Amino acid sequence: TVFATNIPSTTITSVKAKSEAFTIKWKKKTNIAGYQIQYSANSKFKRGNKTIKIKKVKTLSKKITGLKPSKKYYVRIRTYKIVNKKTYYSNWSKKKCVTTKSSTPISAATTTTQTHCTNNNNHSTSCGNIGKWFNTKDEIEEYRNNISNKYCQQYENGEITWEEYMKKSPYGYECWSCGYCGKWTGSFKYR
Repeated sequence: TVFATNIPSTTITSVKAKSEAFTIKWKKKTNIAGYQIQYSANSKFKRGNKTIKIKKVKTLSKKITGLKPSKKYYVRIRTYKIVNKKTYYSNWSKKKCVTTKSSTPISAATTTTQTHCTNNNNHSTSCGNIGKWFNTKDEIEEYRNNISNKYCQQYENGEITWEEYMKKSPYGYECWSCGYCGKWTGSFKYR
C-alpha cells in the first residue's frame, strides 16, 4: 500500500503577483511522477478550486493566468506517484496567498500621460501647499528635512527667533500621488 506519508511532499518557495495572474515556484523532489497545483479564492479550498497537473518532474515553476484583477488567491501544491496505474498523492504543502495585479493597457496609460501632467498641469489631483511634484514619496521627506535644517541653522545663527523657527519649520506632512503619472505632492503641516 502507498500512503501519502510515503510520498515526498514539496514546499512553495515563492508566489509572485502578475497582471491578472501569478507565478508559483516550488522545491524539486525526486522519486515522484509529477506535481499537482491547486488554487482558489477560498482560503479553506472549500469551493471554486482549480487544479493543474505538472507531468514533468524537472518543471519547478508555473504561471497561472486568466485570473481576476486585484483579487486574493490561495495556492498549494503536492506531489504524486503512479503505482500499478494508480495515482497516489502526497500531503498538501502549506498554502500561500497572493493578490493579483490589475491590468492597465499600455496604450491607454501612455495616452493619458501625454494629455495630462505636462509642465506640472492637469494631474489627476491638485497640488498640495508644498507647491511641487516629486518622483517619489522619499523626495518629499528629504525636501522637508532640508527646509527644517535651513530654519534650524538660521535660528542657531540668531537670524530668527525660536517662535519663528517653530512657525516656519514643518513638523510633518501628508502626501498623495497622481493617478496618471504616479508623481507625488503633498501639504506640509505647521505648528
